Amino acid sequence: MNDLRRPKRKRELYFDILWVIAILFLIFSFSDGVNAYIDLQMGTLPYYLSLFVALCVRFPLWLCLMISGAILLDMHEAIKTLWRRRILRVLIILIVFSFLYYLVDCKAGRDTFDLTRFIPDLYNRERITQFWYLYATLGFLVCLPFMRPMVKNMRDEDFIYLIMAVFVLSSIIPLFNQYVLMDRYTYNPSFKLEWITEVIFIYPVMGYFFHHRMSVDRCKRLALILVPLDILWLAYNTYILSNRGVSMGDYVMYPEYHSSVTMLHCVTLFVTAKALFRRREHRAWERVIGSLGGCSLGIYLLHGFFLDGRIEIIENVRLAVCGEPEGLGKIAAALLWSLIVYLVCYLPVWLLRRIPGLRDLTL
Repeated sequence: MNDLRRPKRKRELYFDILWVIAILFLIFSFSDGVNAYIDLQMGTLPYYLSLFVALCVRFPLWLCLMISGAILLDMHEAIKTLWRRRILRVLIILIVFSFLYYLVDCKAGRDTFDLTRFIPDLYNRERITQFWYLYATLGFLVCLPFMRPMVKNMRDEDFIYLIMAVFVLSSIIPLFNQYVLMDRYTYNPSFKLEWITEVIFIYPVMGYFFHHRMSVDRCKRLALILVPLDILWLAYNTYILSNRGVSMGDYVMYPEYHSSVTMLHCVTLFVTAKALFRRREHRAWERVIGSLGGCSLGIYLLHGFFLDGRIEIIENVRLAVCGEPEGLGKIAAALLWSLIVYLVCYLPVWLLRRIPGLRDLTL
């Protein structure tokens, strides 16, 4: 999230739009609506549509890493400053909010209070699933001192080569191994290329490249190619994923969170947003988007209280508002609840930003 921005830095309109999209669909991606296809008949149009939606929404936190890379990789700061202003701040946020969720779960009877277990768990895994982004952010921040000079000394053709190489490694080869080689073979593990496919490396680097090295005019031309290509790639992956379910006799084919569609989808969203919303003209709707975008971290940290039936009264409200629809109705209900959660979380975060000393916890 834009937890990494400093208040006085120039705000990019398309960053704010991407923050809003990412957090809204993050909330949706952890709802029942994202897996609506499970209850639908295989091979029907509603099934394919719901599976298509499930693939489409596996992008939010990767997109946030792209924005963080666009913002932070161009900066200059001492390692001491990096640790004091950024790494320590994320650590504090991670510890405090993980503990708050832990207390709520204990009160609800979902967990037992035991600090001797909580502290190792906090070190070893996420107390709330969505908080893996904070761990990933910490890894990215630690790598900043050597990533910054690297990207600043890379040529445009180097970036293009890197992006294409990672796309082949993370999207094409897995499909080839699975559907052509039937998972009987893969490339030799000594062929060490995993480091360039790590999300804390490639997504920030892509964000830097498309923001700082690619002009708006080039983004407009590229978006005309990427949008239809992205839709076709999503449709193709929907088709092969459904066929895989039929061949394996397993109709609960959850798309992997970092699936073969994620990279192209994130690049398409980023480039298209820059092409359409690069210039800020200080219109009323832009100020609204800027305010929503500025509260992204706070909304991200609070939204988990509204999901998974964590708080009984909130779950009762969700059932009263959205009911328990079936099929494609689950998607509509989940989108409605995601929007409600987003706006409800926005209000306290907006208020907190007005309190001195707490602003940095909301940006």
